[in-house]
Amino acid sequence: MSADLTGKTALVTGASSGIGLATARAMLDAGCRVICMARRTAPMEAAFGDAPNALIQALDVTDDAALAALPGSLPEDWRAIDVLFANAGSDLGGRAHFLDGPIADYRNTMAVNINGVTGLVHALLPGMLARGSGDLVVTGSVAALATYAGGSIYAASKHAVHAFCDGLRKDLAHDPVRVIEIMPGTVETGFAAARRHGDEAEGKAFYDSYPAVLSPEDIAQTILSVLALPQHINVDSVVVRPTGDKG
Repeated sequence: MSADLTGKTALVTGASSGIGLATARAMLDAGCRVICMARRTAPMEAAFGDAPNALIQALDVTDDAALAALPGSLPEDWRAIDVLFANAGSDLGGRAHFLDGPIADYRNTMAVNINGVTGLVHALLPGMLARGSGDLVVTGSVAALATYAGGSIYAASKHAVHAFCDGLRKDLAHDPVRVIEIMPGTVETGFAAARRHGDEAEGKAFYDSYPAVLSPEDIAQTILSVLALPQHINVDSVVVRPTGDKG
């Protein structure tokens, strides 16, 4: 099952790479108009610059003022957002003993993973409620369900995201807006290298240490499958792991 998003408008953060890029591409293929947002615009221009239904804009999700101004900063005919995919994420300094990482990296992770999600939703949810429909899709993590050595900050941030989604769903119990949390296991992206400020060798070694990993396209297909369900069905959260990974 895959969604037909013809005529809908989606906003995807973290669209310059990994899950965000793959999902933006899948949404475009499904007929959606997609606002592609990330701090870096060059990778998005390379991926979507020729797509007539793509709008590319820079956004730092840690910039509270930019998030608050986001609805009004979009071209007028792009402001009716049907699907928000809050996907930008960070794990700077992660996969190491807590005291081995700089506190500045940890603050970045918390700001991106928590403030970025809540700020986006706070900015865009009023428009969805006014229009009487909308889908809020958030990238969580299996780290919200079980901590691990070297993951205290990342797991804490994803626990917060999980709690936010659950509480928000209760706030919207009588409103026609779905809140969908996608909770991937290990997905092979540039995330592991970014954890070490761009160390590609360490990133590759991290993914090679797993017997099986998911691809960004796997997560994109999962998202579209959930969006394809009838609007009266809200899949609260989806844990996605490679077959054989029991967590």
